[in-house]
Amino acid sequence: MLLHFVPIRVFRETPQVSFVDAGINGSNGADVVIHHKNAISPPDDGNFEQYYIHKHQVDFNLVIEGSRKFTLINPKWDEPHHVIFLNREMSAL
Repeated sequence: MLLHFVPIRVFRETPQVSFVDAGINGSNGADVVIHHKNAISPPDDGNFEQYYIHKHQVDFNLVIEGSRKFTLINPKWDEPHHVIFLNREMSAL
């Protein structure tokens, strides 16, 4: 399957990460986050890792190019901490 993202609006830009509202045919819309080079998002605060908390959305992660490592944390799970590694050949999470 070949996806064609139609950029609608860049709503946030950092030196290594771009956040874009995009349309996908047959979908009601999506946020596309583009990590450039070796981006860390959110950036660490000194010696402490930082995390985004998404309470009111479902994230779908797909690697189109390269690879991505991220951490899932949910205190309600029996094992609340998972490090996930995705690459282009692995489908999506």
